[in-house]
Amino acid sequence: MADPADRVPGFAVRQLRPDEWQELRDLRLRALADAPDAFGTTLEEDERRPDTEWQAWAGNADRVVIVAERDGRLVGMASGGRAPSLERAAGLYSMWVEPAARGTGVAEAIVAAVADWAVAHDYPDIGLGVTAGNARAIAFYERLGFRDTGERWPLRAGSALVIQIMVRPLP
Repeated sequence: MADPADRVPGFAVRQLRPDEWQELRDLRLRALADAPDAFGTTLEEDERRPDTEWQAWAGNADRVVIVAERDGRLVGMASGGRAPSLERAAGLYSMWVEPAARGTGVAEAIVAAVADWAVAHDYPDIGLGVTAGNARAIAFYERLGFRDTGERWPLRAGSALVIQIMVRPLP
């Protein structure tokens, strides 16, 4: 994976270390509080998640967690791994940047770092699910080259919201 550390001045964009699982948990809970309709789990579900699951997420060798850090505080994240609904594609998951860091280029740097990981793992494409109707997020991903596949899936059990699947080829 190319070193993303210098992509956005003022931010370190890097791979999460396994020992940072508590910071990952705190970041994810902030993300769910800020954008409850953007994720496949709810704040209440993730608040009940045992520490062992957070540790496994932070230290899973088959996935990557990329974080953005400013002044020693994590302000954004995304995960990468195999996309279950897209043949031979990597998936971009759990993308979130705190409101104060939006518009700085850090979101693009996080996506680029996950894409670098996918290229290094020989994935030809990268895909994601974004809540249908979230025009700002959809426009962001389109600007990065993602295109709507036409696939739709429920956001999560019990939710009326759906996600649209977007994909882009990797170099």
